[in-house]
Amino acid sequence: MNSKRIVTSALLIATSILLHYIESFIPPIFPIPGFRLGLANIVLLFSLYFYDWKTYLFVTVSKVLLVALVSNGFSIQFFMSLTGTGFSIIITLFLYFIIKPSIYGVSSLSSLFHCIGQLLAYSIFFKSFYIYYYILFLGPISLATGIIMALLCSITIKRLPTSIKNDDRKRRAQ
Repeated sequence: MNSKRIVTSALLIATSILLHYIESFIPPIFPIPGFRLGLANIVLLFSLYFYDWKTYLFVTVSKVLLVALVSNGFSIQFFMSLTGTGFSIIITLFLYFIIKPSIYGVSSLSSLFHCIGQLLAYSIFFKSFYIYYYILFLGPISLATGIIMALLCSITIKRLPTSIKNDDRKRRAQ
C-alpha cells in the first residue's frame, strides 16, 4: 500500500467510527430494541463503490475491531457485530462480483444479512431460537435503512469534486 492509500483508508475508518459514535446519540426512530440506522454503512459502501473491494474489506473489519476497542470491549455485542458484519461482507461481495445489482440492492441486502448474522450470534449465545421471529420486525426496517444509506452514499459520490474523481481515475488506470 502506498502512503496515499493508507491515509485514505485511515480517514475512511475514522469517519465510519465517528458516524457509529454519532448514531448512538440519535434517539430511536422505531421503538424496536437493538435497531440502529447504520450510518457508518455510508462510508463502507463508499469504500466499495469509489475505491475497491480490498479497501471495503479492510475498512469494514477495522471499524468493527476499533469500535470494540473504544466502546464496550470484546463482549457479546462485539461477537454479534462481528457475526453480522461477516454475513454482511459475504453477501456484499457475492452480490458485487456475481450478481452486480445496483448500490441499493447491495446495501439493502447487506443490511438484512447483518441482522440475520446478529440474530444467529444471539441465538447461539443465549440458546434462544425464538429470536428469529424478530426478523419479522427488523427485516423490513433493515431493507429500508439499507436503501436510505445507499441513497446517501450515491449522493456523496456524485457530489465529490472533480479533482478527487480524476485522481481516482488515474489510480485505477495504473
